Amino acid sequence: MIKVGIYGASGYMGSEALRILLKHPEVSVEWATSRSNTPIEYYHKNFYGRGIKFVLPSEVTPCDVVFFALPTGVTTEVCQPFLNEGTKIIDFGADFRLKDKSEWERIYQKNHTNWNLSQEAIYGICELHRKDIAQASIIANPGCYSSSSILALAPLVSEEFIDLDKIIVDGLSGTVGAGDDLDLALHHPEIDNNSCHIML
Repeated sequence: MIKVGIYGASGYMGSEALRILLKHPEVSVEWATSRSNTPIEYYHKNFYGRGIKFVLPSEVTPCDVVFFALPTGVTTEVCQPFLNEGTKIIDFGADFRLKDKSEWERIYQKNHTNWNLSQEAIYGICELHRKDIAQASIIANPGCYSSSSILALAPLVSEEFIDLDKIIVDGLSGTVGAGDDLDLALHHPEIDNNSCHIML
């Protein structure tokens, strides 16, 4: 069995990882963290009566793989001890997705505190990078826009059917990707008719 931990399981991404991993026949979920002592049912009603309890980050035990579902910039601050133990880490956030530090800091408006880790990371689209992912210690899980765009375009790019300088992806967004924190900008009257144009 593969021993797995989920670091940051009170949010949507962490809870979905927990739901899927609990059903995996070759995985043993050893722990799921939260900084709060609040029962898991408070955040995720679908786990009511399952006997699952959060642990504090200070209480985690060694695992083979740890999934990080943390705000941008936090994974890179807390993941080093796991890497030192030989643990494979999979980051659901954006900490390791880019290879240009100045571009990352411009987009996310933060200082990246351990850029060397980003240089090691493999972009986690398994349909394109399966062999590299199997051997890597750090997996940068792609976002939803990136995954859908890259997987749709990859065959066309591979066969040179399209001009790489003229690719436009027009994406329409909901709000679930923004997490579960309350924010005025995520209320329906604010987000209605919002769209996102991505130039690749």
